[in-house]
Amino acid sequence: MRRLTLVVPGLVWPAPQTLHPARDLPLAALSRLLGRGRRRIGPPISYENLLARLFGMENIAPSLAALRRLGEDGGEERGDKGENAEAHWLCADPVHLCLTREYLLLSDFADGEIDADEARALSAALNDDYAALGHFQAATPTRWYLRLDRPPAARFSPLHDVAGRPIQHFLPAGDEAGARRWRHVLSDIQITLHHHPVNQARAASGRRPVNSLWFWGGGGGPAASARTARAPCPAVQARDPLARGLARAAGVAPEMPDVDAALRTGTLTVLDALAPPARHLDLAVWRETLAAMENDWFAPLMRAFDAGGLRALVLRVPGERADFTLTLDGGARWRFWRRPVTLDDIHARLASLPPPSTIVESG
Repeated sequence: MRRLTLVVPGLVWPAPQTLHPARDLPLAALSRLLGRGRRRIGPPISYENLLARLFGMENIAPSLAALRRLGEDGGEERGDKGENAEAHWLCADPVHLCLTREYLLLSDFADGEIDADEARALSAALNDDYAALGHFQAATPTRWYLRLDRPPAARFSPLHDVAGRPIQHFLPAGDEAGARRWRHVLSDIQITLHHHPVNQARAASGRRPVNSLWFWGGGGGPAASARTARAPCPAVQARDPLARGLARAAGVAPEMPDVDAALRTGTLTVLDALAPPARHLDLAVWRETLAAMENDWFAPLMRAFDAGGLRALVLRVPGERADFTLTLDGGARWRFWRRPVTLDDIHARLASLPPPSTIVESG
């Protein structure tokens, strides 16, 4: 039976005060899918934790940094050999801190905001000044890693949980001495980055400087994760390196998202294009991206479901407001009398719920 699990972070607009974020968008196929299937609203879950759960790793604390690094371009050929085999990894992503009247707010960088030469120069400077800490690697201009000889004695918050928020609520925690050490490391790195010529030039040209890093995803190398990861479907499609790394850890070669290929075999597809505009509250880009997703994905999937080419569809939407799940099985194909449900109907339902809740809306 051809079954598709579709993970779409950002499909639910995160700001409940925006009452009709999808108003007037032509989303007929998505509305039909939402009306036909069973809708479940569960407690909030992060995108990272949902992926770990889908790959059978909900009962362990996987190294998200090592898994994301495995999913980078060339990760499957590079492997972890020699000193990397026993290394521990942190994501060490470049970020911008902005001082408001009361808080330091963190924002991440979109692809293209930092060029490769800038990333190489900044990471080289950090390696010169902090060799005793570990070794920095810029896999891409916006995704960096720190290799450590031992696990960090602290807990870290994922970057996507912190973006747009005051950082004091998300600083390294856990073991008191370890958390204090990593807070000092962050402060020292901010000084180094502030004085670097790359950032002086960025500021002079009106661009946001890379004035801090954000550490997260701590744990060991990918070997332990590879022993426990289990792919939920024979095929995995994703652009996101964390999802691709989980697939590789589970022994599946990830592919890029393609609706025709997804309909040929049981597939887990991650569509993450809505996540950045949702995270940055960029409603115009979110609406534009959603309209494209309707044409490229929801409309072909609705046609395939009506024709019997898709027997089962599970749509997963992780988020801070709720974990939304839509399930369509064979019986849903004949529920043609059910009226469409708009995405704004879902937004209104979520906005009315006291957090956290678990509700099955239709059977």
